[in-house]
Amino acid sequence: MFLRVSHLLLLAFVAVEVPCFAQTGTVTFYSIRLSAKQEVKAAVVPVGTVPFTGWLFDGNQRLAHAQGGRFMSFHLAAGEHLFTVPYHSNHPGKTTLHLKIEANDHYCVRLSAKYISGSLLVPVAYVDSQIEEVSCQQALKEAGNFKPIDTERIDPAVRTELESSTSFQKTLEK
Repeated sequence: MFLRVSHLLLLAFVAVEVPCFAQTGTVTFYSIRLSAKQEVKAAVVPVGTVPFTGWLFDGNQRLAHAQGGRFMSFHLAAGEHLFTVPYHSNHPGKTTLHLKIEANDHYCVRLSAKYISGSLLVPVAYVDSQIEEVSCQQALKEAGNFKPIDTERIDPAVRTELESSTSFQKTLEK
């Protein structure tokens, strides 16, 4: 009898202490990529959108240094999350996305930047980071052929939460 009680206590401890994968949702972030035509347009049009190449935070936790034309997917705990996209890695930014993650759901988030060009001599006078949730269908249209972000751009503290898929489409199928 004593042996059975100790096994039950051990099982109860493991059930409480070990997080369950089912209690996470997947969030795929991607930074847009410009075509050659869009790059020319960005050089001559005074206002527009360009890829975001800054830091991605979840609350105070730095996740990754984003890169245009790349994606990254994280398994994050279900619950409330506040994502920010500052250009510096010191602290979370001011542009936010509040996302309530449900277990087993998949979310897609586009990262970009708005610019205002001062003149031909000063190509970009002002840049403002943008973060927005989009449907995963829309994300697939925009980023379906993107490659995953390089692992060294992911903060070491969260690399275990990174989805290892090599294709954007495969990430969405899981």
